[in-house]
Amino acid sequence: MSETIQITVNGQPARVPADAMLLDAVRGLGVQIPTLCHHPDLDPSGACRLCVVEITHPDWNGWSGLVTSCLYPVEPGLVVSTTSEKVRQSRRTLLELYLARCPDSERIKAVARTEGVDETGFPPRPDGDSCIQCGLCTRVCNDYSTAAIAPLGRGTDKTVGPRPDNVGEDCVGCLACAEICPTGHITYELHDGKARIWNREFEVAVCEVDPEACRACGSCEEACPFSIPRVTLKRDGEYAATISPHTCTGCGICAGACPTGAISQKLYPDGEITGGRPGDDLRGRTVTFACARSAFDAGTENVIPVSCVGRVGVDEIMTCLARGADGVQLMCRSRETCPYGDGGRQGEKIVGLARELADYTGLGAERVAYVQPRPGIGGPDEAAAAFVADTAASPLAETWAATGDTVTGLDRTLEIIGWLKGRPELQIRLPEGFSEADAAAGRVELDLLLSDRIAGWRLRDAVAGPRPIDADGGILPEPYRTAF
Repeated sequence: MSETIQITVNGQPARVPADAMLLDAVRGLGVQIPTLCHHPDLDPSGACRLCVVEITHPDWNGWSGLVTSCLYPVEPGLVVSTTSEKVRQSRRTLLELYLARCPDSERIKAVARTEGVDETGFPPRPDGDSCIQCGLCTRVCNDYSTAAIAPLGRGTDKTVGPRPDNVGEDCVGCLACAEICPTGHITYELHDGKARIWNREFEVAVCEVDPEACRACGSCEEACPFSIPRVTLKRDGEYAATISPHTCTGCGICAGACPTGAISQKLYPDGEITGGRPGDDLRGRTVTFACARSAFDAGTENVIPVSCVGRVGVDEIMTCLARGADGVQLMCRSRETCPYGDGGRQGEKIVGLARELADYTGLGAERVAYVQPRPGIGGPDEAAAAFVADTAASPLAETWAATGDTVTGLDRTLEIIGWLKGRPELQIRLPEGFSEADAAAGRVELDLLLSDRIAGWRLRDAVAGPRPIDADGGILPEPYRTAF
């Protein structure tokens, strides 16, 4: 637990983290302070000035003043007021200026109403737009993407964009700038498999469903942050998932969540997502599945860009390890500044499962990692290099190759685990509660894989009872093909 200090907020004593800025400390106490330029994943800039508070201290001989709370560190004995008349007047003036600068911005109007401001005494700007020069878009692009946009011009003519003609030459279409813009000034279009932003058009990695492989389990519905997949009844009386190509955002999170591998993305040919692109034999290499926002040097090797780390399933991770990769890393830039934030959480969850499987088969949990590199252009390269340096060579003497029939999803994972368990150079490590007989029967991998899909379900809790049964009431046969 971090060290805390005592301050006074609105007349009430409170303990706050000693290394916090006033804004975070006060908000942590449940006290509301308005902001337009603040984001927890970005360094504060104080651009909007709305977070002003009045401070004083017993040692200051009665002096008090207004400070920008996002940039002011806490200190012992500090006395803070978020509602004094000085604070209210400052905020009201600022909000009236914003209303005049952005007369049509609904976001500005909503923030102003929280402070009791419904109109402005300043003349509205006739050519006003909704950009308030908060800098969030440029900071998120510099810290977590390719530094494709920057402030342009000076004074009242100052704008934000990629270059004077507004063409995003270095833009990767990640949409983070539009996601983080507090007023909705930065817009984009998403239609018929194309995304358009900063006068550039990007092809969206639209997801497609193979109805023959789909088991209508609904995992895609649960995983999609935009509620696009739908499990529907087909004409033949069977249920299957459908994904509209007109509304799909291309994040691929549903593909990573699909237990049967029924969902694919048209921009990722067979093999690229499973580590096949660097070559079938991956010995002596590490593989990094990296968010498309990750800017790497031209010479960086063994990086597979993905639309989102949530796109990567446990079968892709285990495929790379079985092909001899020293390690597999999922690189997420920043969950909170991404339209696909849920994908980062899913990626971390999948890495946890893959670590358990790698540890069980004797490869070692340390061969699988989830990382969010430091902000800045060089962060991804540093993280990739550190993973290579910290990862030992794979112990596999041979590499796995798929059987003649194509298997995907959990079936592929089960096949790989079965192959790894037969390698003489590996020693399995049984999770607590399982015996060697359970490992021989394939119950351990089922426990790990299905507990990830079915919350609270643990086969190990029932190993003393009957063997697991299938939907028809029969004993599950080896190798438990198509668990769903």
